[in-house]
Amino acid sequence: MTIRGLSSPHKPRTWLGENGIVYHDLHGFSHLTTNLVRFMHNAHARIAGRQKRPVLLLGQDILTVDFEVQIFASHPDLLRTTSAMAIVGDSFMLRHLTSMFLSYHAPAYPVQRFDRRDEAESWLGGIAARTQNG
Repeated sequence: MTIRGLSSPHKPRTWLGENGIVYHDLHGFSHLTTNLVRFMHNAHARIAGRQKRPVLLLGQDILTVDFEVQIFASHPDLLRTTSAMAIVGDSFMLRHLTSMFLSYHAPAYPVQRFDRRDEAESWLGGIAARTQNG
């Protein structure tokens, strides 16, 4: 299903895992807009406050991304609340979009794409442990 913006009654699900990772589930969303990213950032702030946390984006269905989303990834508010970001999905388009994003607009925090959620959680768990210990 293609959902542009947030006019749809469907919203991404966001939660704070026991592992300290903020999860954003974008299942069913094919287009990543600035409004959608702002919605997720506000949800992040509601559940995790202003504490810097690793973020896991479940984005298997993403096919297109607004240019402004790439710039917003380096917004000062995101830099203050994001210690790292893992993007999960193994589609050709998500691989390509992530590669282009990291080539031209990589934020100051580490970002990696993973085929599987457990791989992303392991990588982010290491970052969360380092953040809490130092």
